[in-house]
This record gives sequence, structure tokens and C-alpha cells, in this order.
Amino acid sequence: MTRTYSNFNTDSSKAQLARLADKENTPDAYKEAMTLLGKRLGEVMSSKIGASNSSLYLACTVEDADYLAKGMLIPLEKAFQSVSLACFWNKRFSPSNVQRLKASPIIRKYTEPQDKAISHLIVIKSIISGGCVVRTNLTDLIQTIHPEKIFVVAPVIYVGAEERLASEFEASVYEKFQFIYLAEDDERTNAGEVIPGIGGMVYERLGFNGQDDKNSYIPDLVITRRRQLASSTAS
Repeated sequence: MTRTYSNFNTDSSKAQLARLADKENTPDAYKEAMTLLGKRLGEVMSSKIGASNSSLYLACTVEDADYLAKGMLIPLEKAFQSVSLACFWNKRFSPSNVQRLKASPIIRKYTEPQDKAISHLIVIKSIISGGCVVRTNLTDLIQTIHPEKIFVVAPVIYVGAEERLASEFEASVYEKFQFIYLAEDDERTNAGEVIPGIGGMVYERLGFNGQDDKNSYIPDLVITRRRQLASSTAS
């Protein structure tokens, strides 16, 4: 097993990655680590994009919304004038019970309207391994959003995931990709768990009782932003 750290790390972010991998940590500790890692990744993105007038669209999954995505929004909303949000609820399964095949259809989504062209699309995920969920949600987004650049961002990525995900798209799309991550792992169990990865199945580590439970959850981040959006529209 080899874990490679990217140059985007600090001592603090390495410590938070270790907290994720520690299976003894409570859901509250896990949530805190995810939030802090999201904040670090938001700082990285703010530095890379630079121009405060850039228009950003941040896409996440329901399980990542209140922690990883919320943490990332803290520096992004300080640095940029326009940051919109999309949140996806995906149902992952293996068609015909063939484990090497994966599908993740969208069963619900929250997408904020954009009043101008999006320059940067950021897709954030707790871990990128097979890329099935990222591929599904990104495919949906680029039907209506045509960004200049697409950042695929995660605390942890499995070796080779960049190439596998890029191969699912036409050159006109994948040429816009840039991957930002803090750690890359190169080992996976027969069950598909990346080691040390993020310490197992993110649903349970965050306190959800499996996939159906997380798909019935409405993130506080979505509730708050939806209210803010409704209030600004009404005024």
C-alpha cells in the first residue's frame, strides 16, 4: 500500500486525512474532518482560479453537502462574487448484479439558476475511485452548463481514476478537466474499498443507515440556500 500526498497539503490536512482513515472515529469527528478538508480544498481552488469576478458552479452529492461541500464554500464565497450550487441524490447499484458494472442514476437533484455564463465548474466528491457517480452528475450538468474549465476535486483519489473518468467523455469535455486532490491511494480490497481511502463507506461513517437513508435526507445546506434563493427572488 502506498499513499502519495499532493503538494496542496498542509500538516493540518494530512492530520484530517488520517482522521478519515481511522475507523474508530465517531461520526461527529468524521464530519468535522470532512468539513476541514473541504475548507482546505476551497482554499486551493480560490488560489488556482484567482479572478474574483469568475462565476463558479459547485456540484456535490447529498452525503457530501453538509460537510465537504459546506467547508469548501467558506473560502469560495469569500473569494468570488458568484458561486452557485447543485446537489445530487444518486442510487448506486450493479445492473444484473454484475459487480464490475456500476450505475448511479440521479433520483433527485437541486440546481440553482445561473444569471451568467459559468467559467468554472467544480465537482467535489469525498473519494474518486470508479468515477461512476461523478460521471453521471457531470454528464447531467454539462447539458445546461458549458464551463470554460472543469475541476474534479476530492480529498482522496484512487490511482488511475483520472484516466478512467476522462475516457468516458469526448475530447471537447475532458480537455477541460483538472483534478485536484490531497491524497492518492493505490490499493483496493476485493469488495472495492480503497485503502486507507476515507476509512470505509462514507454513508455509515457520516452516520447514515445505508444508501436509502442518505437518499431520504435533505441537507441543511440545501434547505438554507433554497430559502435564501426564494427570499432574494421575492424581493
